[in-house]
Amino acid sequence: MIDLHCHIIPGIDDGPKLLEESLEMCRIAVSDGISKVVCTPHNTTGKYSNGREKIIRHVNELQAAINENGIPLILFPGCEIQLEPGLVARIREGELMTVNDSGKYVILELPGEALPHNMEEIISFFVFAGLVPIISHPERNPALIRNPEIIYRMVTLGALTQLTTSSLNGRFGSEIEAFSVSLLEHDLVHMMVTDAHSSTRRRPVFSEALNRLKRIVGEEAAMEMVREVPGRILNGEDIDTRFPVPWKKESVRKRRSFMPGIFRKRSISS
Repeated sequence: MIDLHCHIIPGIDDGPKLLEESLEMCRIAVSDGISKVVCTPHNTTGKYSNGREKIIRHVNELQAAINENGIPLILFPGCEIQLEPGLVARIREGELMTVNDSGKYVILELPGEALPHNMEEIISFFVFAGLVPIISHPERNPALIRNPEIIYRMVTLGALTQLTTSSLNGRFGSEIEAFSVSLLEHDLVHMMVTDAHSSTRRRPVFSEALNRLKRIVGEEAAMEMVREVPGRILNGEDIDTRFPVPWKKESVRKRRSFMPGIFRKRSISS
């Protein structure tokens, strides 16, 4: 399996502070069946400054330590970039990191309490520039919980979304758990990630949440979310998605069931 969002590099954001903690996270990931991890430190103005060159250097250093310790895990560079003006230009200039430095997929962290009024225009700007925005943990965003129609509109414009394992497990509370299920039922989730930050509290494991995911969407679709889709994103390839279900306040579970192969209806490309 492939974890496309993990804070595993030591000492550069709110993830592990020490190398040994990072190595323990790597061991945990491998024991849970994860073979590839995208390192996604925060880039947050005024708090965490993690540009492209810095991330590549730290990923290479951690990979060397992993190899020295005989841990069979492959790391790739990435970044969780806080949404702010001027990102497209900074990405195009090579200042900020795309997933695996492919120049295509960008993991975006949206502000929580108040989204920009022109979110649709922002998403379209990324797409027209040849970039595919991946919205990190939308299920934990208060503004999106209050207005889930925004997620629907962003996805129809070409954005993708990640669901965090701990959200589906209920570790962030029942409201976020229920909203996670609703997003799945509306075809508004394209991959599942651990968003791990440590070896104890937020661990890099899929297994528990994956079992829940399989019960909701079916085994084939669930495995696509942790294998095929992340793999294609790593390679900078296009992926196919279903058109999302227009948002309804009531659950759609009873009127619509998932079928295997949910990523074969709509091509997401730059």
